[in-house]
Amino acid sequence: MGGRSLAGWTTAFLAGVLGVALTVAAGGDGPLIGEVGLSRWARDHTPGVLDPLAELLDLLLTDLAAPIVFVVLLLGVWWAWGRYPAAILALAGAATGLTRVADLVERPRPNSDLRWTGYTFGTGGYPSGHAVFAVLVLGTLALLARSHLVGRAGGRLTIALWLLVALVCWLRISELEHWPADVAGGVLLALPALLGVSWLEPRIPRWVARWPRLARLLGAAGA
Repeated sequence: MGGRSLAGWTTAFLAGVLGVALTVAAGGDGPLIGEVGLSRWARDHTPGVLDPLAELLDLLLTDLAAPIVFVVLLLGVWWAWGRYPAAILALAGAATGLTRVADLVERPRPNSDLRWTGYTFGTGGYPSGHAVFAVLVLGTLALLARSHLVGRAGGRLTIALWLLVALVCWLRISELEHWPADVAGGVLLALPALLGVSWLEPRIPRWVARWPRLARLLGAAGA
């Protein structure tokens, strides 16, 4: 096993362990230590100019709109880079269903006063679905951009996508849509799936090469 592969598996394992531990801790009655202070600091120190962007991202990544956004991204990748990269993005999209569970923990969202309120079924905030979508879908787009765009364009798009992931996560806290643990939980639960997609992407063409029809269907022939 190469050093890069070992590092990836180690990161995935640690993220999974931390994600499970955080999920258990988040099930308590009340915010975790430091969550109120971090939420208040993020709210007070995030520039107001980002508020329209936060509203736009909130609108685009809701449970109703996110599938439409995903289909648009999928078609764009298919058009720009081909069927196999689109299949990889579809795999990442399917993985969001494994982690994007609204009521994994019965945890209310913060209010404007940053007080712990009563929980209502179906409105739970753990894990943050926006964080899961950003890490898995935008993270996979970043990986594909690095592979399929040569030169500075690929590097710039990769950096821009990862910055957008970070921004989505931060704004969920600063806009008081989620407690910090909700966002951290989304990231930790999505990261192993993202690393799994990254590990599979160069290997699937070799695995399906013995089935030419399947390889052609996936666009993996010669990938």
